[in-house]
Amino acid sequence: MFDFSSLLGGAVQSFFENLFNQIINFFATTLVNIMSTSTDVLQLPFVQNGIHYAQGLAFVVLVLKTMNEAFQTYILHQNGDPEADPGGLLIRTGQAVAIVATLPWILPQLFIFGTKVATDVANLSTGKMGLEDWGIFLKSPGTMSMVIILMGLGMAIILLLIGIQTMIRGAELALMAVIGPILALNITSNNQDLWSSWFKQVIIICVSQAVQIFMVKGAFSLMTNEISANGLLLVLGWLWIALKSPAFLKQFAYSSGFTGAVGGGVKQAGSMYMMRRMLAR
Repeated sequence: MFDFSSLLGGAVQSFFENLFNQIINFFATTLVNIMSTSTDVLQLPFVQNGIHYAQGLAFVVLVLKTMNEAFQTYILHQNGDPEADPGGLLIRTGQAVAIVATLPWILPQLFIFGTKVATDVANLSTGKMGLEDWGIFLKSPGTMSMVIILMGLGMAIILLLIGIQTMIRGAELALMAVIGPILALNITSNNQDLWSSWFKQVIIICVSQAVQIFMVKGAFSLMTNEISANGLLLVLGWLWIALKSPAFLKQFAYSSGFTGAVGGGVKQAGSMYMMRRMLAR
């Protein structure tokens, strides 16, 4: 026997499911698109001129800094100081030269990697939603509807703030690109705190978008369960964590050695890149 009610219910459920997924994917894709356009900021003539000026200034300072440290190392070595390490100074200087020269290429590659990760996260499925999940909007009393509206406004404000954070990262990326060559001079020192801090901040900028998109999609995926006032509070909590996730990542980055290991890999990659260019000539 033909069941018209089941057919109608399936059609309505499919409509709400597609609408829900389109809304989530639209917002997540919008954040990814904003993030991907941030790399275009690095191509602005003003930013490019700032990067080139910073590179030139960094090379001049590096020459003077290396001459001073080489002289000090020579004096210590002549006096038999076991901490004098001419070979280490030579290696660190070569690494600094490689980083200063290749930083305009390394930084966009790191950001492109972060954008690809954010794109993959944005394409994660949020599950399916049934008609019962929207039942509270149809049968809730007026007071509950007002609470839901207020929570919805809170969610909209948080989402707006996350969007603003995404646009700010473009300016942060330009600033990091300009000051990067200067801070890369710290590689020649035994204590590389300045370079480590710069690199940690770059990693935070590159990956925070993917974390925020994951939290946003996770918040909306909670709606695949039956929506209630408590469920909406939980969604609001997820969105709040999405807003605060850059600070959380900063705390994690500054309390672990992950970025230090990655930073060492970047220095080696920069050195290999310079060696290949010299051999190609």
